[in-house]
Amino acid sequence: PALQGGPHEHQIAGVATQLKEVMTPEFKVYAQQVKLNASALADKLTGMGYKMATGGTENHLVLWDLKPEGLTGSKFEKTCDAVCITLNKNCVPGDRSAVTPGGVRIGAPALTTRKMVKEDFETIAAFLHEAVQIALKVQEKSGPKLKDFRAKLLEA
Repeated sequence: PALQGGPHEHQIAGVATQLKEVMTPEFKVYAQQVKLNASALADKLTGMGYKMATGGTENHLVLWDLKPEGLTGSKFEKTCDAVCITLNKNCVPGDRSAVTPGGVRIGAPALTTRKMVKEDFETIAAFLHEAVQIALKVQEKSGPKLKDFRAKLLEA
């Protein structure tokens, strides 16, 4: 697929445009800011006592291990969805099942594209901390099943 059946001019044009963009000095600054922002988020969360699955980050993603908090990535993802924070459930080392992953991954590019900087990502860490507290309170009322958690979350 995408390599057979004739030329795909729309893809060729898209790749050419992307390659032109990444050759600019502005893109280099943007890429550096993405990494700084992801590091700021990981550092702030770590400073709040949370565990990053990789001890921090060296790229655009933060992989946050929520198992020490007693939460699953699925429950935290649903909690954040309820307040319009987008992140993804993700397996972390030690998980037994991809169905109930123990962590979440958070990307920095989308908010960096919206001109957010280190200080903004530190504020986002505070929002995420608050979301953890909400998720824990909902979990106390709902029990271990995601279906029950979602129902109680909608009530909260």
